[in-house]
Amino acid sequence: MKLVGPINHWRADPSGWIGSVIMLGFAGIAAWRWHGSGLLFYALTFLRDFAAAWFLLVRKKDVARLTFGCGDILAYMSSALPLFYLGTRAGTSATALLFSDVLVTIGFVIATIALFELGETFGVSPANRGRVGSGIYAIYRHPMYLGYILAEVGLCFLDPRNVVILVLSAALYLVRTLLEDRTLNYAPVMFKDVR
Repeated sequence: MKLVGPINHWRADPSGWIGSVIMLGFAGIAAWRWHGSGLLFYALTFLRDFAAAWFLLVRKKDVARLTFGCGDILAYMSSALPLFYLGTRAGTSATALLFSDVLVTIGFVIATIALFELGETFGVSPANRGRVGSGIYAIYRHPMYLGYILAEVGLCFLDPRNVVILVLSAALYLVRTLLEDRTLNYAPVMFKDVR
């Protein structure tokens, strides 16, 4: 994992720099939503997007892919969609708030562990920067998306209308897993055979 090291030159990896700026924009929106709602989800989304912006600057470059396509657009849409979740409804119980915060925390812990295990192989859009098969990736191929879905399920306890966004978000995560599996030449299964 590469946390501190040389930042890629913008000419060597322009898509990493563009992606970093986009993720910093998402982080700014998340900070604004956090300030307005006080929801833990947006505080953690801010940290996620800020960390993603950093990893996009120090990542390995995918030399085989130099174009921006439909998979890239879907990936950034998928990253932005959680910013549209609704906050708490009037009359939301303390139990619902607590349950939401627990799911959000568990989800972001899983996603953060996955992000740091990816390190310099992290990217928002599908690319082959190398496979990671250790840690949480030894058990589940797409733990980051699993974590995001758990966190987003937590928001459905705050406002049932969030289920619509959750369904869209989960569908985009599924498309991203299929594109990533195809890019990394994986067979289309989520769990690895751990014998």
